[in-house]
Amino acid sequence: MTSLLLVCITKKQYKMRVLLYNLLFLLKRFRTSSILNIIGLSVAFAVFYAIIVRTYYDLSFDRNFEKADNIYLYTTRHNNGPRLLDKTNTQTPKELAGKFPEIKNSCFMKDYGKIMFEVEDSMNNLHEFHEKLIRVGGDFIDMFIPNNIIMGDARQIFTANDKAMLTESMARKFFGNDYLVGKSLVFHQQNRRNNITVVAICKDFPDNCSFENGVYLNQPERLEGDRGYTSYLELIPGNKDKLLTKINKEYEKTKTDYDNLRAELIPLPDIHLKFPGKGGLGTTLSLLATGLWLMIIAYINFVNFSIAMAPVRLKGFNIRRILGENPLFLKFSIAVESTLISFVAFLLSLLFIHYFKISVSRDFLQVDLSLSKNISPLLLAAGASIIMGFLVGIYPAFHATTFNPAIALNGSFSTSFHSKALKNTLIVFQFITAVFTIIVAFFIKYQHDYMQNKPWGLTKENVVYFQIGKMPAHNRKVFAAELKENPDIIDIALSTCVPSETLNEISREYGGKWIKMKTWETSANILNFFDINLVEGRDFEDEDCYGTEKIICNMTAFKDIMTAFKDANNNVIGTDFACNYAFTGGMTEIVGVMEDFHFQSLHKSIQPMAFVVGKDYTTLFSNYMLIKINGKNRDKTVNYINDTWKKFSKEFLDLHFLDETINKLYEKENNLAKLLTICGLITIIVAIMGVYGLILFNAKSKRKTIALHKVHGASIMEVILMLNRGFLIQFAVAYIIAVPVAYYAVNRWLENFAYKTPMYWW
Repeated sequence: MTSLLLVCITKKQYKMRVLLYNLLFLLKRFRTSSILNIIGLSVAFAVFYAIIVRTYYDLSFDRNFEKADNIYLYTTRHNNGPRLLDKTNTQTPKELAGKFPEIKNSCFMKDYGKIMFEVEDSMNNLHEFHEKLIRVGGDFIDMFIPNNIIMGDARQIFTANDKAMLTESMARKFFGNDYLVGKSLVFHQQNRRNNITVVAICKDFPDNCSFENGVYLNQPERLEGDRGYTSYLELIPGNKDKLLTKINKEYEKTKTDYDNLRAELIPLPDIHLKFPGKGGLGTTLSLLATGLWLMIIAYINFVNFSIAMAPVRLKGFNIRRILGENPLFLKFSIAVESTLISFVAFLLSLLFIHYFKISVSRDFLQVDLSLSKNISPLLLAAGASIIMGFLVGIYPAFHATTFNPAIALNGSFSTSFHSKALKNTLIVFQFITAVFTIIVAFFIKYQHDYMQNKPWGLTKENVVYFQIGKMPAHNRKVFAAELKENPDIIDIALSTCVPSETLNEISREYGGKWIKMKTWETSANILNFFDINLVEGRDFEDEDCYGTEKIICNMTAFKDIMTAFKDANNNVIGTDFACNYAFTGGMTEIVGVMEDFHFQSLHKSIQPMAFVVGKDYTTLFSNYMLIKINGKNRDKTVNYINDTWKKFSKEFLDLHFLDETINKLYEKENNLAKLLTICGLITIIVAIMGVYGLILFNAKSKRKTIALHKVHGASIMEVILMLNRGFLIQFAVAYIIAVPVAYYAVNRWLENFAYKTPMYWW
């Protein structure tokens, strides 16, 4: 029994030694080609791991909440239009919950951005912080963080407006490691100093979450017209469709000729990827496809190399068969070689992952690639290396052990027709992928550059803007007057929004046709501020700001109105645009027509739009101050604006450059272009490395043939052509296939844009 056991152990040790010897022989005999394949595989694994981490980040967005599957974002759509509106007033979620029993809980919230907080330490020194303030109402605690409270009673924040809940990181920032419930701090908002007490501390929200870490306060109910809040509904499971039917039946009762309101419920986990303006399912899937594509290319290299090596290794395999080696073990050993090489490549990829982590992960992927924080993606990549290595080793294993031993030992064999066909097909596929990737990456970059550089029809360079909050009208005028004392400040305008933001909408019937316009409430100098040309009529005058509302519409709106007039002699100038959705609900007179300009992302075409002034509401209620500055002294001028602001307000001045804000509209395309360019380059490099490895191997295996050609007078160029003729033909075939496929793919992708780059033939 003992002898039998020793024999079994000895056999296992022998087999392990054989496997290890074969692997080392392979790496030593075909050193350059093997190194190229391993490096190509390791780079592919590093990129694949990074993309898996990003994909997991996107697909698990908001999954940290226990009730995520039953919570929905409440949105509406007007007139079956393309845009979903996700803002409501504070009453809407409560009214819906009280009316429909399918709703278990409801809440609303509003992010007020960064404001200034003051914290007093034990030495009575004041420390300033600029952090997020989020106000919530309804059943927010029960819906989102019922079991995430570290200390205190979070529901106390709804008992008064001076009680706050902090996330853990914010508590540490304010008070250090000795944070406790009962601590006090001060925040400045609307030029008021507000004392608040910490009544609860909750766990931090993860990065892939719709909610941010900060200070959470109660939001009292506001006027019905204040519609700046995000509403969430927690439903009893299985009642989404039933609830939507009921809500939309209610809206059907109030339907008018000019407005048809429809409700839609977006599942919480879907908001990031599917809601317009958030993430992007298409981008996530494109990245995942790119990662898988790169892995396929890397393993195609490996299969090609294994097939190419078969004739050289065939003699050794068949000697072992004649000496009594089990054919099944021989096949298994070849597959295990492939698996070991694949796993070694994965281990090497950990070095590349470390490089990606410190260089490109935050810039392009916006995720943390640390191995310790991504165990699941790491195990997935490791498992993929083992499984894929074994699978791609199966074909070479059977291919290399199917030749007749006598023929193999005689050296008169040749690689089978099917093996050559498979190898050539895979090489052509690699070339197709490389050409396709190059073309697509170039056009994504061209489109991104086109959107960034296409003129908007208004001046957006050297324009800064910031939210002016609830600064009193008198203070605004004094503040603006003091700013204008600086010669580097060219002009100042007030506005309810900035280019790229959502605009209000007004409607009116002309000749049986409803005309709609986006409205932008501004100060009277807006055309001069943005250098927009007037086509007809007159510009706004200062007195227009205090009387009946006046509007200047764009050419697109002007054409819509003219087509609606039955009498072509009707003049648009002076027409009363009476409507129910005007800012003050009254009459608005059209005093002029201006040139079209872009006020939304270039994903959308120019829509009917008008500037509106009147009733002094831009002075009283405008959200933003826009300042045109001299570009020569930007930093100095920005510092002057900051210093002047501090004289009038204790609030944090969150100042932005308009051109940078507009460029951020295309951040998704920019990131996609960079990522696909990087992945494309890596794909091309991996493919070239594989082909180069085959060329080196091919040249080495044809040394005798090359020598004979040289003896018979062949030139170096003729020898090079002989070695590479097949690859050149394969590349030509791949190019002919790849170009129309890439053209079709790019053309379909460009359909997502109203304005797109030309399809350059070159």
